[in-house]
Amino acid sequence: MYIYIEIVDVVANAFIKLLKNGEKNYVLFSELDNYGARVVEYLNCDKDIHAVYVVSQEAQHDLCVDYSRFFKEYEGENGERGIQLEDGISQMDIWEQFCAALSFKVAMAFKQVSVAG
Repeated sequence: MYIYIEIVDVVANAFIKLLKNGEKNYVLFSELDNYGARVVEYLNCDKDIHAVYVVSQEAQHDLCVDYSRFFKEYEGENGERGIQLEDGISQMDIWEQFCAALSFKVAMAFKQVSVAG
């Protein structure tokens, strides 16, 4: 089985975890790349699954445009770029919009893998 993990899946699940833990309201692209890679690695432990993380700079930019109600671009003091959660967005808002349609295996992979390296 082939599973394609997209940046929107990674961002949504990262923010669900960050909100649950009361952490920051932004995540850097470098953190997202690492998180996505770890989720793919976790999924690929199953010999019947071939997971791939599909990401590009265009997809990163489009995420903020397509889902501007939820996310905006973030730039840290050191120039590191990422995604910031808009004010007033809850875990449930994110879950309903982005995660409800994920397969059980993918949802469990996101749940098992930490956002932080």
